[in-house]
Formats: sequence, structure tokens, C-alpha cells
Amino acid sequence: MDYDAFKAAFDSNPSFQNLVDKFDADGVTIKTKNQAQPPGVPGDKAKSQANVISSAKKAAAKALNK
Repeated sequence: MDYDAFKAAFDSNPSFQNLVDKFDADGVTIKTKNQAQPPGVPGDKAKSQANVISSAKKAAAKALNK
């Protein structure tokens, strides 16, 4: 569906208006209860992966210093 078709459906359908936060030619943002994280802020998965990498670096350094 292209932008013009979506806009026509959005304008004529209150259900769409209740579900869609914003839209443009690049995509659609759905309304949710959760706040979107700003770009560059790591999510839980990224934090978890960073913790694993940090632990692995510490373990490797400890093993090399024996």
C-alpha cells in the first residue's frame, strides 16, 4: 500500500486513527503504552550483550595473567 492509499484509509477510518501514532512516506508508528527509546539508547538485549562481552574480556584478562 502506498502513502496516498494509506492516508485515504487513515482519514476515513477512525479505527486506524486510534491505532496509528504517526505515519509518513517512510513508515508507520503504532500507538503503544511504552515510550519509544531515543536513537542510540541501547535496549535490554544490547545491555545484556554488552554485559556478556565485558565479562568475557575480564575472564580472558584474568586467564592470561595467571
